[in-house]
Amino acid sequence: MSSGQYYTDVFFVDSCESVKIEVLHYPPTIIISATWAWDNFCRWFSNKGHDCYAMSFRGHGQSTKTPKKDKWWSLNDITNDVSAVTDAIIARTGDKPILVGHSLGGGILQDYLNDNQQKVAGGVLFATFSPYSYKISAFKYVRKSLSNTPILPILKAIFTLKPYAIIGTPDLMKKASLSKAFPDSMALDIHPKLDRVIFFTVMFELLKPFVDPTKIKCPIIVIGAEEDKLFDFKIIKETAEAYGVGFDIIGGAAHNIMLDLTWENAASVIFDRIQEKVVNKI
Repeated sequence: MSSGQYYTDVFFVDSCESVKIEVLHYPPTIIISATWAWDNFCRWFSNKGHDCYAMSFRGHGQSTKTPKKDKWWSLNDITNDVSAVTDAIIARTGDKPILVGHSLGGGILQDYLNDNQQKVAGGVLFATFSPYSYKISAFKYVRKSLSNTPILPILKAIFTLKPYAIIGTPDLMKKASLSKAFPDSMALDIHPKLDRVIFFTVMFELLKPFVDPTKIKCPIIVIGAEEDKLFDFKIIKETAEAYGVGFDIIGGAAHNIMLDLTWENAASVIFDRIQEKVVNKI
């Protein structure tokens, strides 16, 4: 990190398969000048006086990398990592955390809550899989979600089993995950920071029955994005109905809400819903 960027600590949590998971801790009122991935949100919430933690999945960031295995890890493998990190945070703070899962992470979060909801104060499902995504065939889902992507990158991803090809250039990344208004210059800055590891196996496991939403009773917050092609209005509405809650759609944002131009609106909505559904219910 460059001077002027400072976290209180970066620590590692031992998970299964001899994997170490990187966790960044943003304590209250800390100042972070970086703008990558969850930094926007963590900075925003820490400035409001809340402890924030962001984990890097295995194969990402400084977490353990196993190049021959990383895209083939199972949903259970990754959920075990979430469990190990959550237990470590509880041990450090003595409090039940609120977990936020975006995209693939939201599906993993739902799988985690299936057996661990008693450990958390609530969950935020952020532009993610519906518990009933299995009702759509994997082919139809992929075709719909990639309707804005040229055919050649899609074919390359399929035949090489490397989904990164779908977002392999700044332009492709923007079309797949950022709003139309997002500046091309900012997309050029973001693209080199992307991890190339995409959990190929987990994606398809989340298109099968993977969670029973009727068994999850902890507070659930559901949020989508107006321009999201991956998880559109219908999927967000279906997710909310599965958990018996309302939902919010963030205007002017696409799939990567926490990086898009209206990320602060999303952070504010999450904060308000946490106050409403978690803090004021305790």
